[in-house]
Amino acid sequence: MTGETVLPLLRAGRWYRSMDTVPVPGGPLLSLAPEIMVRDDGARLRKRRAATAVPSRARRLELLREAVALFRHGRVPVESLGVQDADGFAEAMRATAGLPPALVRRWSGMLAERLEELAADTPDSEGLTLVSLPANTFTCLEGVLEAALSGAAVWIRPSRREPLSSARLVGALLSVGWPPGTLGYYPSAPRTLPALIRATDRQIVYGGDGLAAGPAAGAPSLDLRGPGRACVVVDAGKPVDPEDLAARIARDAGRFCTCACTVVFLREAETPRENETSREAHATREADARRVAEVLDGISLDPPDPRWPQASWAEADAARMAAFVSDRLGPGGRVLTRRPLLVRSGGATFLAPTLVHVEDVGHPLVGCELPFPLAVAVSTDEAGARGVAAGSRFVHPARFATVPEGVSS
Repeated sequence: MTGETVLPLLRAGRWYRSMDTVPVPGGPLLSLAPEIMVRDDGARLRKRRAATAVPSRARRLELLREAVALFRHGRVPVESLGVQDADGFAEAMRATAGLPPALVRRWSGMLAERLEELAADTPDSEGLTLVSLPANTFTCLEGVLEAALSGAAVWIRPSRREPLSSARLVGALLSVGWPPGTLGYYPSAPRTLPALIRATDRQIVYGGDGLAAGPAAGAPSLDLRGPGRACVVVDAGKPVDPEDLAARIARDAGRFCTCACTVVFLREAETPRENETSREAHATREADARRVAEVLDGISLDPPDPRWPQASWAEADAARMAAFVSDRLGPGGRVLTRRPLLVRSGGATFLAPTLVHVEDVGHPLVGCELPFPLAVAVSTDEAGARGVAAGSRFVHPARFATVPEGVSS
């Protein structure tokens, strides 16, 4: 793959090389769709949609199963990139997204599992669905599977930083006989997203809350799948399982919206006569957090950890992310993990799994979701915990350590 290779658009069932391109980090150049193209193609698709044959639901599911199996294990013709086998795909994901092969295999398997779940509860639909994808994980391709299974025509807007997984899925779909006229591949700049939303009947948009800004952002047809800001709530007086908490933070390289970014230690209500008890409880919770930090520090970056393999980063992106954390640490926050946040090893750059302790739930890092394993531990009361949970899409109960009989927790 060279810098002269251009990954094209797919429009009206044909591949098209745009005049406007951007480089993909570690990959090819990527064609970009301008707004006028989006408007014109949307209008044309509506006119010919009634004449486009859509397979039956049973056939759609059969084709999607074949495509996902090909995506996982097979040789897929990817336009302009050539025929790519599973090892070639894993290497492309390493070069562009920093993913170790174990994560590529795991996430590909998760897509197959998700398709079977979608088969049970995805209603039939018509019209045109936009799926706008993020860069952090290609498991969000489940949105493409969902839209295609419904019977809608699908326009895919890949991430400009990681378009290769979606290009492989498009290649797999076309290889198994999916009707090309019902598929579109429209990489675009952020300013074009509102036009894509207006041109489509339904939208599945992954990313931050501000991603879908513009006149169409409030459309009732928009399904914005934004940050999860997942948290773990630990009941007062319970002995935590540090391995479990570390796994919730660091699995899948911290790139899923279900990965914990806040660990809330509930504290019991204080009375004037319980100050000594409160100090002991605080010391216990800090010791719990340090045990979690020790597990995180034990995760191997290079070679990849067999339990929780981590992703590498482009040097500039890693430095920017590390500076973001350092700038917001400020008073009331300290890093409990001992390893430097930014680690260089074997010619690659990593953001090490990191646990930060803060004094209160108002700290700027509480609820901050970043695409690597960063979690913030904080002790608070019920009201504070409710505030954190209110901003989280995923609130996980903690798994507690087993206390031997006769030993006080």
